[in-house]
Amino acid sequence: MQRLINAVLFQLVWFVCLLAGNVWALVATAAYLLLHDRYFMHTRREWRLLGVFLALGIMIDGALFQLGLFSFGANVTSQNSFPPLWLLCLWVSVATLFAHSLAFLRFRYLLAATMGAIGPTLSYFAGANLAGITLADPIWLSLLVVACVWSMVLPFGLFLAEKWTLFQK
Repeated sequence: MQRLINAVLFQLVWFVCLLAGNVWALVATAAYLLLHDRYFMHTRREWRLLGVFLALGIMIDGALFQLGLFSFGANVTSQNSFPPLWLLCLWVSVATLFAHSLAFLRFRYLLAATMGAIGPTLSYFAGANLAGITLADPIWLSLLVVACVWSMVLPFGLFLAEKWTLFQK
């Protein structure tokens, strides 16, 4: 039941981040992390994983913005290559899933890569439409890049969760 609650709370944060902007994304993510720390974390080492995913979000999505695969919509005044705060909140929130709702993927790196290529890619596509992010044309090529990236990111998160013994015994 705890794994299901972890997934549902993440999904709520996902919607808040996409629909409510940076301030509410930060509030929702902070509240989620407090709940996660109190009720889900088995060890403080999990905070390392959250930090790694924040850094990955800055580097990966920052590179995708810099390369022009992602861009801000016309209604957003900031046109730099740094990912928006709400997107970084999502990266941190994704890190909360590995030792919990994604634990069934433990040692199943090929399945994790396949799921990483599909799930996050669909999430980026839906999220871009909801949050005013434009994907470069042709859109299928932008989504292919996202799929390739996340087919490595998801197994990497599981690898780190295993390496740092974050899974509950």
